[in-house]
Amino acid sequence: MARRKRRRIPIPLIVALVLCLGMVIFCGSQLAGIFLEYKEGTDEYDDLQKYVEEELPEVAYGEDSEDSGEEEERRQRIDLEALKAENEDVIGWIEIPDTEISYPLMQGDDDVYYLHHTFSGKKNSSASIFVEYLNKPDFSEPHTIVYGHNMKNGSMFGGLKEYRNASYLVDHPMIYIDLEDGTHAYEIFSCYETDANSDTYTIGFSAESDPRYERFLKIIKDRSLYDTGIEVSKENRVITLSTCTKSGVKRFVVHGKRVY
Repeated sequence: MARRKRRRIPIPLIVALVLCLGMVIFCGSQLAGIFLEYKEGTDEYDDLQKYVEEELPEVAYGEDSEDSGEEEERRQRIDLEALKAENEDVIGWIEIPDTEISYPLMQGDDDVYYLHHTFSGKKNSSASIFVEYLNKPDFSEPHTIVYGHNMKNGSMFGGLKEYRNASYLVDHPMIYIDLEDGTHAYEIFSCYETDANSDTYTIGFSAESDPRYERFLKIIKDRSLYDTGIEVSKENRVITLSTCTKSGVKRFVVHGKRVY
């Protein structure tokens, strides 16, 4: 009886299978690395929550009351001294209630370091929430800018994109900034996508009475994706929260005006 010849697997097919297996292993290791890096960043910031009180003062959205009742409302709800003992670059804390956004506010000597490093100085894709280095750390200027990454797991400023929907603003209308003099509240009046080199990022206005500032406020208010119902005037100090879009080319920004 004639012996059957064994069918050999073609060499090109073997090579293709090996390459596919290698690609699967490589992609798996890359995903595992990303997951671990995300977890390290999240764990670090979760641990810092021990320096923050949970309770925030209640503010009625839509009331034009900047600095009204300031002595009564202002209080210190973060242990800034303890945070500064760990990193002297921390200037405060930012929080939007019922969202992932609750982080220390950093400010370095440039806008590069905290784009890549966490509060503890570790290199991590989560990096930090940080204030434009040319701004004053006490948020006393007419316009102050705060930057953060748009993380895929929703951390850092990943949740800002939710403000594309007006219904989200209804449930999350306020931004709280804690500084050395206590808690400040900002109500959101405009949200939209813009270019990285947009005039949205203009700072350095001499005062709220600067005529350029009044024009600036009208521009950023008119750009909003929808009418928030919140008016803003040259007497108001404003902040801009900025993050990259999914494409990385554009930026998504949220503007708030100080209530107190």
